[in-house]
Amino acid sequence: MKKQLFLFLAVLLTTVSSAQNLTLLGHITYNGTCAGAWHYVDSLNTEYAIVGVSDKISIVDLSNPAAPTEVYSVPALTGQNSLWRELKTYGKFAYAVSEGGGGVIVIDLSNLPGPITYTHWYGDGAIAGQLNSGHTIAADNGYIYIFGSNIGAGGCIIADLVDPSAPHFVGEYSDNYVHDAYVRNDTMWAGEIYAGQFSVIDVTNKANPQLITTVSTPGQFCHNVWLNDAGTYAFTTDEVNNAPVGSYNVSNIGNIQLEETYLTDSLPSEEVHNVRVLNDYIICPSYGSELTIVDGSRPDNLVEIARAPTSWNGSGSHLCWDASPYLPSGIIIATDIDGDFFVFQPDYQRASFLEGVVTDSITGNAINGATVEILTTPKTTTSNLSGIYKTGIAETGTYDVKYSKQGYVSKTITGVSLASGVVTNLNVELASFTVNGSVNIWGTATGIANAQVVAVNGAVSVNATTDANGNFTFSNVISGTYTVVASQWGYESQCITATFNGTPINMQLVEGYSDDFSTDNNWMVNSTCTTGAWVRGAPIGTLFGGVYANPNGDVTTDCTNKCFVTGNAGGTANTDDIDDGGTSLTSPIFDLTGYSTPNISYSRWYFISPTTPAASIDTFFVTLNNGITSVIVDMFTLSNTTNGAWVPMSINVASHITPTATMTLSVYASDKLLSGNIAEAGFDDFRVTNILSVAATTKAGTLQIFPNPFNNSFMMNLDAGLLTDASAVHITDVTGREIYSAALKSAENKITLPVAVSPGVYFVKATGTVSDIPASVIVKN
Repeated sequence: MKKQLFLFLAVLLTTVSSAQNLTLLGHITYNGTCAGAWHYVDSLNTEYAIVGVSDKISIVDLSNPAAPTEVYSVPALTGQNSLWRELKTYGKFAYAVSEGGGGVIVIDLSNLPGPITYTHWYGDGAIAGQLNSGHTIAADNGYIYIFGSNIGAGGCIIADLVDPSAPHFVGEYSDNYVHDAYVRNDTMWAGEIYAGQFSVIDVTNKANPQLITTVSTPGQFCHNVWLNDAGTYAFTTDEVNNAPVGSYNVSNIGNIQLEETYLTDSLPSEEVHNVRVLNDYIICPSYGSELTIVDGSRPDNLVEIARAPTSWNGSGSHLCWDASPYLPSGIIIATDIDGDFFVFQPDYQRASFLEGVVTDSITGNAINGATVEILTTPKTTTSNLSGIYKTGIAETGTYDVKYSKQGYVSKTITGVSLASGVVTNLNVELASFTVNGSVNIWGTATGIANAQVVAVNGAVSVNATTDANGNFTFSNVISGTYTVVASQWGYESQCITATFNGTPINMQLVEGYSDDFSTDNNWMVNSTCTTGAWVRGAPIGTLFGGVYANPNGDVTTDCTNKCFVTGNAGGTANTDDIDDGGTSLTSPIFDLTGYSTPNISYSRWYFISPTTPAASIDTFFVTLNNGITSVIVDMFTLSNTTNGAWVPMSINVASHITPTATMTLSVYASDKLLSGNIAEAGFDDFRVTNILSVAATTKAGTLQIFPNPFNNSFMMNLDAGLLTDASAVHITDVTGREIYSAALKSAENKITLPVAVSPGVYFVKATGTVSDIPASVIVKN
C-alpha cells in the first residue's frame, strides 16, 4: 500500500451494518493503524488471527468470533512504527516484515495457547546483516519470499525454511521492484507496481529465478496477484482510482488474455486493494473501507455477491487493507487502516448469471455497445464487439431486463427468472429505424443531387447526402422529433421539424442562397495565425472579464446550433483565440445576375480585449468580390459597443459593387498586437434576398400591410366580415420556418416581431377566415 492518505475518498458510513451474505461477528479497535492480516490454527484447533498493527504484531484468539481477544503481541522496535506491516504463516511460524525496519520478524507459534517467542532475521550469507525492511512477504513450499525490501531493486529475496526459526538466504529476483507476489510451487506471480505489470517468474532454481513473461494490467499500477484454485486464472489489482480487478486466463502462459474486469458495485471509483481466492470466490478488501466478495466461478463474468463496510468509526475514508478467508471455520478476518479488525461470517452463494447476444433484427449483425440493465438493481453492462454481454446479480428472483442502443428501439424483456448458480441465456434482437427522404427543387419532382441533410434531436445528430435523384436515407436512428435541415449551395436551405417514425421526409428547396452552417457547404478557410483559424461547429463559450470572448451559442433565430467561429477548443479565453496573424473565411461562388436588387444579410461576432492600441491593429472586415474587384462592406472596431455580441447585418450589394455571376464573400479576422491579446470572431446565418420594390401599403385581396418594408412592427388590416373564432396570423421566413403566430381578434392588428429576427423577406398569411386570403410578402429592414 503506497497510496498517500490525502487521496482517500471520504465516504460517511453512519453505521456498521452487514450486507446480504456477509455478517459482522466481532470487532477490535487498535490504538494505531492496521495493515496485513493472516490466519493460524494451533494444535488444539483454536483459530487465531495474526494482525499487522502500526506498533506491533497482534495475535488474536478467535475461539469466540463474536469476542475476538488479543492474547499476545510482538512490539515494534523503537522507532520502527509503520503504516505498512505485512505477514504470512508457514507451519508453526509466522513471518512479518515492515517498511519501518526490523528485518523479518520470526514468530514461533508452536506453544499456543501458551506464550510465543520471536526473533529478528536480518539476512545471512550473501546478504548477512543487510535486510532491514520489506513491504510484503509470502511463504510457500518451504520458502519465504520478501518483496519490496531495502536490498537492490526491491525485487524478491528468497530464503529457505529448513530451520523455520532461522531462514537461510538462497537467491534473489532483481529485474524490477516487486510490491507483492503470489507463489505457488515453482512459479511466482509478481505485482511490479511501478512497471505497471505483473510478471510470471520461474523460481524452480531459487538461486537463479527466470522471467517467463510480463503482462500489463488495466490500471498499469499492479498491486497484487492471486490465482484461482485450478491455477487457470489470475486476478490482479491496481492501486489507482477507477482501476478494476483484472481476470486473466493463464491456462497458456505464452498467451495470457484479459477476459473480464470488476469494479465494486457501490464504490466503482474506489479500487480493490488486495484479492484472495477460495473455492472460486474472490475476497476483495477495498478502498472506501469496504470488503466485498465476488463469485469467480465464471472468471469471464465476475459478479459481486456480498459487501460490508469496515470503518468502525464511521469515517469510511480509508481502506479495508487485507482479508483472509482460509480458516477452517469459514470466517473471514479483515483489517481497516483506521485501526479496525473485523470478523465476518460469509454465506457463500453463487451468483445468478445473465448472459446472451444482442443483434440487429434486420441484418442479424452483432450490436456493440448495447446497454443491458437489470431493472430495480444497479447492475448495468454493455455488449462487446461480438454483441455478447455477461452480467448477473447476487439475489435470485424474477426481473425485467432492458436493452438499449442509440439508433435502435429499446426493448424490455419482462419476467426473466434468475437463479443462484444458474446461467440464464437471453439473446435479444433490437430493431433500428431507417428513415427515407428526398430533396427536390421547389414545386417540382426534380431531385437535387449531393444535397446535405442533417437531423438533430438533442445530442443526437445524423447526416446524409442525396443521391443523383435527390433521395437520401438515415439509417439506425431512434424515434423522436428532429430538426431537419436540407442544404445545397445555389438553393435556400430548408429547416423543418419532423417526427422520425418511419414516414418518408420530403423537402423542397427554392433556388437562391442561404447558409446557417447546419451543414458543410464548402466555405474555404485560409489562415496565417498560429491558433484560432475559422472552424464550423457548436461554439464553446470562453469568458474574459466576465464577458464572452468566444460566443457561447450561435444565432438563435436559425436552425441547429452551428456557426463559424475562430477556434473552438473551449477552456480559457486565450486557449484558442486568434494569435499572431489572421484567418479568412470565403464563400463558394454565387450568382447575383438574376436578382434585381440583391441584398446580403448575416450575423457577425467580434471580440477584442480592451488593450490599447488593439483597435488600430486588430481587424475584422467583410469583403465582397465580383470576380473583378473587391470592396469592404463591413468593418468592426473596438469603439463599436457591440464588442462580444451577435450583430445582424444587411448589405445592399449594388450600393457597394456591381453584382455579377462570380460573386464571393470573405470574412477576415486577425490579432496582430500581442500573443496575450484576446481576439475572437463568429459568422452565422448568411442569406441572399431581393430588396423588393413595394408600395408603402401592400394589399393582397382583403389583407393590407403597412409600412412595407418595416422595422420591427407593422399594421395588418383585413375585412372584419372575414374573421372567425379560429382566425390567426402566421409569419414564415423564406425557408418555410414559422417565426410568429397569434390569434386575430379584430380587423386591425399591430404585429411586432421578435427583435432577433434578421432583415429579409417574410410571408404573412391569415388562416381560419371565411374565405381564403393569399399570403403577402413583407420585407424587414
